[in-house]
Amino acid sequence: MRWRAGQVALGLAGLMTLAALFRPLAPGASPRIRLAVTLALGLGAIGAALLASLKGRGRAEQLAFYAFLTLSVDALGQVAAPSGWPVWPLLAVLVGAVAVAEPLGPALGVAALAAGLGAADALQAAPPAPKLAVAGALGYAALAFAVNRALLGEKRRLSATLGELARIKHGIDQLDEIDHAALVPRASGTGGSLRVVSEEARRARQVERAHALDRELSQLVALARRALDVHAVLYFEVSREREAALLRAADGPEALARDTVVPLTQDPFGFVLERKASFYATDFKRLLWALPYYKGEVKIGSMIAVPVATGAVVSGVLVADRLEIQSLTGREPEVLEAFAGLLAEVIQGARASLGREELGAEFKAVYEVSRRMAALVEPKAVRQRLLQSARDLVSLEGAAVVMTDEAETRYRVEDAVGWAAEFEGREVALSEKTWAGQVLRSGDSYLLDRVAGRGEGVRFLVLDEGSARGESLLAHPLRARNRTLGAILVTGRPGSFDATSHRVLEILANQAAATLSVIQLKERHKELAARDGLTGLYNRRSFDELLAQAVAREERKPQGAFALLMLDLDRFKKLNDTFGHPAGDAALRHAAQTLGRRLRKNDVLARYGGEEFAVILDGADLAKAGELAERVREALQKGQIVFEGARLSVTASFGLAVWPGDGREPAAILAAADRALYAAKQAGRNRVATAATVPAAPTPS
Repeated sequence: MRWRAGQVALGLAGLMTLAALFRPLAPGASPRIRLAVTLALGLGAIGAALLASLKGRGRAEQLAFYAFLTLSVDALGQVAAPSGWPVWPLLAVLVGAVAVAEPLGPALGVAALAAGLGAADALQAAPPAPKLAVAGALGYAALAFAVNRALLGEKRRLSATLGELARIKHGIDQLDEIDHAALVPRASGTGGSLRVVSEEARRARQVERAHALDRELSQLVALARRALDVHAVLYFEVSREREAALLRAADGPEALARDTVVPLTQDPFGFVLERKASFYATDFKRLLWALPYYKGEVKIGSMIAVPVATGAVVSGVLVADRLEIQSLTGREPEVLEAFAGLLAEVIQGARASLGREELGAEFKAVYEVSRRMAALVEPKAVRQRLLQSARDLVSLEGAAVVMTDEAETRYRVEDAVGWAAEFEGREVALSEKTWAGQVLRSGDSYLLDRVAGRGEGVRFLVLDEGSARGESLLAHPLRARNRTLGAILVTGRPGSFDATSHRVLEILANQAAATLSVIQLKERHKELAARDGLTGLYNRRSFDELLAQAVAREERKPQGAFALLMLDLDRFKKLNDTFGHPAGDAALRHAAQTLGRRLRKNDVLARYGGEEFAVILDGADLAKAGELAERVREALQKGQIVFEGARLSVTASFGLAVWPGDGREPAAILAAADRALYAAKQAGRNRVATAATVPAAPTPS
C-alpha cells in the first residue's frame, strides 16, 4: 500500500510538471486555473512530505517530495516574475541541498526538473532565449554534480591525517581497554604457564610503555602540525592533583618552553575544562602575545584549543596556533578534534596496557596476525585476512564480513566463505530481520548456540538464504571511533565456538576495524591536503602538479591544446579593510562558487593564493577560452554577496594564456597568464586580457 501511494504521488508530480511547462501561474492566466494549480501543488507537497517522513519510506516517496518541492519553488517564481525577482537562486539552493542529502541520481533528477522549468520560461520569453535554457540546464547539472562530488570528497577529507601512522604499526591499535588477562582460558591447564613474567620484568615493561606513549604522543602532535600547517601544536596533560596543565608533547619553533606548567584556571585551559568545549581566540593580544608555553613574547594571531576526553573526563588539552589573525576557521577545528580523539584513544590504551600481563604462546599467533593486519593498506585485504583468521581459529561452516553504507541504512556482504560465499555483493536494508542487521544496529557481540530456537525466521545474512545454514553463531561488530563500520559473522555446528574463540575473534575484529578506519582516514587526508580549506578548491601545490600533468598530457597529443586562466579579485584589500575579513572570506567563497557554476566539468579550478584563482581550461583554444573567461567575468560582476544585511559585489581581472603558443613549460605559460592579468589590472580592472596582446618580459642579457 505504501509503495502504491508513493508511485501515485510520483505520477501526480509528473502531471503537475507537464502542467507547469505551460506556466499556469504566470500573469494573464485564468484565476480559476491559478487557484486550482495552487491548491494541487499545496496538497501534493503536503502529501508527499507526509509520505517521505514515514518510517521505511521508499525511493518513490522521496522523489515525489523533491519534485513537488521544486514545482512549488517554480510556482513562487511564476508569481514573483512580474516584480523582477528571479527564481533561479532558490532553485540552485534546492538543487545543492538535494545533492548534499541524496545520491547523485536524485540530485540530477531535481536539476533536470529545474532546468526544464527554466527552459519553459526561456523559450516562452519574447524573444525566445534557447541559449539561456541550455546554460541553465548545464548550470544546474554542474551544481548537482559538483556538490555531490565535493561531499564525497569531504567524507574522505579527514581520513588520511593518519597517513604516516603506518610506522606506528601495531602498538596503538592494540592499546585498547580489553582485559588481556581474561583472555586466558580459565579451564585450561596451561593457565600458570601463561603468567611466567617476573615482577621486575613487568615493571620494566611498564616503564617502556610509558616511554612508548611519549613517543606516540609526540608523533601524533608532529603529524597534526604538518597536517594543519600551523605554527605550533601542543598537548597538555591535565593534573587535577597539582591543579595544573603539564606540557607532555609539542612540535613547534625553538621558542617553545618544553617544561611548561600552567594553572588550570588560566585560559584556554580553564575554559576548556569548565565547558568541555573548544576554545578559539584571534587578534587578542593580551592573551595570545603572552602565552605561557613560549619563552618570551611571540605574536600569535590565532589559537584554538580542544579537549582530549578519555571517557567522560577531560584528561588533556590539544592546542594549535598560527601567527596570522582570522585563521584556523576552515577545516582546521575538525581536523584538530580528530587528532584529539586519536590522542584520547592512545592515552586510554596506554593506561589500560599498564596492567596487562604477558600472554602465552597460545595467543602469540593471534597478535602476529593482528600486526600483519595493521600493515595492510587495502580494505578487501583486511576483510579477507579477518575471514582467514576466523577459519584458522574455529571450525566453521560459513562466515562473512558485512559493511554498512555511509548513510547507515544498508549493509553489503563484502566477503564470504563457505555457504555464505554465494551471497557476496548482496545489499540488505539495515532494518531487516537478520542477525547481521541486529549486530550492526546494536553494536553488540554474540556467542549463541542452537540459534534456530532463539528467533523464529531470523536469517544470518539475507532474507532468502534458506534454513539450516548453521546452528551456532559467533558475531562481532567492527567498531572504530564510536562508529560501527561493519561486522563479522561466523556459523558452525552446535558447540563449535566457546568463550576463548569469542574473545580472540573480538581482538581480531577490533584490529580489523582500526585498520579499516585508518585506511579511510588516509584517503580523506589525501583529499584534505589537496584542497583549500576556505573554498574547497584545489590549493596551489595541487594546481602546480595538475598543470604539469596537463602539459605532459597535451605534449603526447598530435593537436594538444589547453588554456590557462588567472584571475584576481579587484580591490580585495579595500573590501577586507571596509567590511572585515569575514566579508573577504564570503567574497572568496562566492567567487569560487561562481567559477564552479560557469566552468565546464573537465576544467580544473584552484585558489592559487590570496584572492587569486587559476583555471586550466581543458582543450580550449583562444576563442573558446576568451568566451568562457568573459562569461565568468560577467557572472562575477552581476552576482551579489549578502553579508550582514549588506549587498556586496565583486569584480575580477583576468589573464589568459594558451598552450603551447604562449609557453610550452608550466612556468612559461604561468608567467604569460600572469603578465596578461597584470595588463588587465593596469587597463582598469574588470576585464580579460590575453597574453598574445601583451609584450613578453625582456630576457636578461
